[in-house]
Amino acid sequence: MAKKILIVGMGGVGTVAAYTLQLGGAEVTSVIRSDYDIVIEKGYKINSPDFGLIEGYRPSHIAKTAKEANEKYGPFDYVVVTTKNIPDLNNVEDIYADAVSQNTVIVLQQNGLGIEKAAFERFPGHIVLSGVSMISSANYNGEINQTGGDSLAVGYFDNGVNTPEEQLAKAEEFVALYKKDQNQCFIDKDSKYTRWRKLVYNAVFNTIATVTNLDVGRLEEFGAADGLIFPAMDEVIAMAASDGVTLDPSIKQLMYHSDDGDWYAPSMLVDLRKGNQIECEVILGNALRIAKKNGVKTPILDVIYELLKLTQMSIKEKRGLIKLPEVRPIEDPEGAAASRAGY
Repeated sequence: MAKKILIVGMGGVGTVAAYTLQLGGAEVTSVIRSDYDIVIEKGYKINSPDFGLIEGYRPSHIAKTAKEANEKYGPFDYVVVTTKNIPDLNNVEDIYADAVSQNTVIVLQQNGLGIEKAAFERFPGHIVLSGVSMISSANYNGEINQTGGDSLAVGYFDNGVNTPEEQLAKAEEFVALYKKDQNQCFIDKDSKYTRWRKLVYNAVFNTIATVTNLDVGRLEEFGAADGLIFPAMDEVIAMAASDGVTLDPSIKQLMYHSDDGDWYAPSMLVDLRKGNQIECEVILGNALRIAKKNGVKTPILDVIYELLKLTQMSIKEKRGLIKLPEVRPIEDPEGAAASRAGY
């Protein structure tokens, strides 16, 4: 009997995941919001180096909410979460909670550190898998442009309830569902290491690209390597070391050249340009909190993080999530008067 899988988050990563899992015989239901009408009318257009050009792709089932999906097509064996994780905006667990039944395995195929904590608090006793994607893929109004091959590392976050063998078995089952001749999918024996490793790219290129509004290629061509990129990577490596993870310095060159030949806009920059909120907390904020706790100095990434928080506030204002008064209030009249007087 086909495994029932729900995909929550049909961006560049989620759509490729849905297509890949469905290709292997899974019954895939997707929660689709912004592209719902487009997909109903003509499906997704996927341009992939792994699978070629696919036009008119539709998941097995489509729903607007997890509740609708579960009522019509559940219960689900797996809920794969690929939507953005923005805790300063909402709790991502609220988006998929209605689709989690007693035996559902949750797959967090998302960026960042510490993302499993909220899932365990909301769904105690559930098996929660870690999915770390290395894929250059973005969704532009229902058109998926995947410029890099799909590589997915699947492990588990230890829930302290199931045995390691039980949790690993579910990870192995998911790998078997996802692995194809055209892609790479393998068991991740150390999810903590893998997530820190990916941050060498994400906490640096994603963040710097966003605050400068420059794609990865232009950052490199315009001379950001020595003054920003490599020093910031050193800070990530130092943070990881303080958290018990040793990253070989050679990882810097690997990540630096990972998008060679492409004017690639990372996911956070794509969100900025779409006017969407950005994942500044899970990609950088959580790591910096570990650094502060462990006494690691991160001067470059500290500044980047403050700029990202300002960028996030600007996006929220433009989307009407915060509203400022037309006339700026003055809390310290004497100080303001002195300032206007030139003191």
